[in-house]
Amino acid sequence: MYFIKRGEPLFLKASEMVSLAEEKRCSLGEIALMYESTLLKLPEKSIIKEMEHRYNIMRESVFQGLKENPPSMRLLHPCAGKVYNSEKEGKTAIGGLHTRAAARAMAALHINCGMGIVCAAPTGGSAGVIPGVLVTLAEEKNLSLERTIYSLLAAGGIGLIVAERATFAAEVAGCQVEIGAATAMASAAVVEAAGGSPQQAIDAAAISFQNTMGSVCDLVQGTVEIPCHTRNATGASSAFVCADLILGGYENPVSLDETIDAVYSTGKMLPAELRCTSLGGLAVTPSAKSMKPIK
Repeated sequence: MYFIKRGEPLFLKASEMVSLAEEKRCSLGEIALMYESTLLKLPEKSIIKEMEHRYNIMRESVFQGLKENPPSMRLLHPCAGKVYNSEKEGKTAIGGLHTRAAARAMAALHINCGMGIVCAAPTGGSAGVIPGVLVTLAEEKNLSLERTIYSLLAAGGIGLIVAERATFAAEVAGCQVEIGAATAMASAAVVEAAGGSPQQAIDAAAISFQNTMGSVCDLVQGTVEIPCHTRNATGASSAFVCADLILGGYENPVSLDETIDAVYSTGKMLPAELRCTSLGGLAVTPSAKSMKPIK
């Protein structure tokens, strides 16, 4: 579904978004809702209903991907359910919420690669990170549906700034603007869920982006499976770490606006071989080139 922009955006910069949120004394999720309502000329309840629909798609992709027999993929055997169950049985080294979030993120990407229904968040190749994080928050932190939706809106608030200042296309700027962007968006969602301030939310997004800056898109054999699955998984785990660092007291020295500009600039410096062409990186290793499609 496409919505027609009928109004003017309330802000175009992360700094403006935070200033308005502080002026209105609302959270990042709440100001993102106000932004969408103003831009689309739709009542806030209609925006929330649409976000609930998208969250339900995300949640279903996670649940379907964790099942014993999810849709088959081209190169990888589905393993999200195995990882999830191994953690529950104490078979992993550390385990915990981060590992379960990682498994859930992989589960959603299983569905994407198996030609199932997912919610691009912000892209198909990064469609595991935000679902993995949101479902983990809802399931394990007893987050209400309302708070989950506001967390998703907070993620969207970060996304709209990325869309304005950069791109979501790995063909243009590498994996950092797909899975990197998803992880930044998810980091803000975790802060929102924890009751953090708008400034803390965008700072969590900023340090998340700073940690994925320069990441290349080198998908094996042109499919979003390798290394996309593990990158989605670690992105989901990282979102919780970045949120905790900011909520715990780390002071981010480089603003989100400047960080996004740096990410975009860096991405455009990458050679074409490392921007979604499968002509460099892991894609040209002997192991990758010799892989055969699963029958």
